Amino acid sequence: MRTTRRMTLALAAGSLLGVCVGSPESTVLGAGEPRQAHNNVKKAIRWKTFQYKCKDDKTVTVSLTDTMAKVLYDHQQYLMKQTQSADGNRYSDGKLVWWGKGDGGVLQEDTPDGNGKMVAKDCKLEKSAEEENFGGTITGTVTYRQRMAMPPEAVVHVQLLDMSVWDVPPPLIAEVKFPLGSRQVPVPFELKVDPLRIDFRHSYALRARIVVGDEIRFLSELPTALRLRDNASPHVELVLMQMER
Repeated sequence: MRTTRRMTLALAAGSLLGVCVGSPESTVLGAGEPRQAHNNVKKAIRWKTFQYKCKDDKTVTVSLTDTMAKVLYDHQQYLMKQTQSADGNRYSDGKLVWWGKGDGGVLQEDTPDGNGKMVAKDCKLEKSAEEENFGGTITGTVTYRQRMAMPPEAVVHVQLLDMSVWDVPPPLIAEVKFPLGSRQVPVPFELKVDPLRIDFRHSYALRARIVVGDEIRFLSELPTALRLRDNASPHVELVLMQMER
């Protein structure tokens, strides 16, 4: 009896130990239940910062994310939310408003009539040498090595991606789509890029595909690296690989 009791206690202890040292997925769920991965880690907010030189030698620094702005002026920082605007990008904290239009902007008191006192006016975006040189256009060709014609309804997609962040897929900066029509490869492309969306400290790459209906016929095997800071008018040849059907 004593031997049997000891064996029973040993088995119970072993089972308890197995529960304690097992992976979280194996201990939480019962037998036969699907395992679920939980990811409670929030992504870091990415801000893009712009420096403005204003009238009377005033300086305004604006950091933007999706719908928020951090405005630094006279050693004070203001956190603002994007608000509706018929022209330009408008951000407000209820007291001050930053109104960006193209390469310029103004900082003023936020009043219901929109005629609040100007705090910093005639602000102009300060650009780096790379930004001044970059023309905002990337050109190149899309081709593949197989000797085969594509139907005229085939559509070419060329995308510019930001490869400096760890998002999957990487953030899309600019894209152009156009029908192949009667043309065959190599076919030229021209991709327009908003210079304000470019951070010249980042690494960028081009990716392309040729699509017929919902089917991808040709695709970039890997994104083609592109250093915008080194080239004011980049020209790139994109060679695609055929997808298995």
